[in-house]
Amino acid sequence: MAKKKYKNFKVEQDELKPMAIGAFESRKKTSIGTFIILTIFVLVVIFLPQLSEIVNEYLNPPVNPPVNPVTPEEPVTPDDPDDDNNEDETFYEYTSDLRIEREELVVSNINIDATTATLSYSVTNNTTSYQDMEELNYYIEIYNADRTLLERVKLVSPGLLAGGAFENYTRVIDATTASTAGYLVLVQKTTDDYPEVTLETNAAGNASLVCSNNHETVTYEFNNNALRSVTSVIEYLTTDANYTEMYTNYQTLADTYNTTAGITSTFINSTLGFNITTIVDLEDANRTFIFNADTFELDTEPKVVSFEMEALGFDCN
Repeated sequence: MAKKKYKNFKVEQDELKPMAIGAFESRKKTSIGTFIILTIFVLVVIFLPQLSEIVNEYLNPPVNPPVNPVTPEEPVTPDDPDDDNNEDETFYEYTSDLRIEREELVVSNINIDATTATLSYSVTNNTTSYQDMEELNYYIEIYNADRTLLERVKLVSPGLLAGGAFENYTRVIDATTASTAGYLVLVQKTTDDYPEVTLETNAAGNASLVCSNNHETVTYEFNNNALRSVTSVIEYLTTDANYTEMYTNYQTLADTYNTTAGITSTFINSTLGFNITTIVDLEDANRTFIFNADTFELDTEPKVVSFEMEALGFDCN
């Protein structure tokens, strides 16, 4: 049996010294640190969305689109009903120096006489060539101070007018119109603007329209709503104003009509006054004026005769 060998150890003679193996901080400092850490943690949790957004914007900055300069829009001015763009709706206050101009014509020297109940004016061809001014189909509309329509007057009669030339007109208007006129409107119309007129027709398709004023009665005969003939009757009494002047002028006109193809005019004189009957066959006669009445053309519609005769100061029915 082998003997065990033992290793010799040297035993220090110094006394055992204390050795530090750890350290404890003070309890007070530990509590404060824990509170701070917890507070930071809570704040991070609460503000995490905002912090994420800030970080995201930092890492991915937004790209601003290019800014194009904006030209400021000019203010839009509402249409003025009296503006030249609406010439047919322009109200002109009636004054002695009123002048109304259009591309084709000029109306000037406008005068409303309340004593004689007449409207007078001049019409100038505003072009450099001949024009049949009647074909332009202009009317003067007369309104009172409240802009209520009182009367409509057909501007011109048929006939050519040289460029730059003018013609004067005098129209008889209603006495109330003459005394209360406040505004004028120069309006251009088409036959589509005229109201429809229905006449009482017999079995053969014949009908008549009678238009009259103080001294004239004009009967328009239609067949199937197409104008065929015209009969005018003029009557003046010796007691009427300006009887002698009217007698001379109308007798001269009757003689002139009698020399025109398609027209027969008969002048009858009596102790009470005079009477003129004029018959126009539109198959043979051209359009003209018989005294103050328009004969119109063959086959004209009733609505055209009615509207335009009323604009000449007649009542039609």
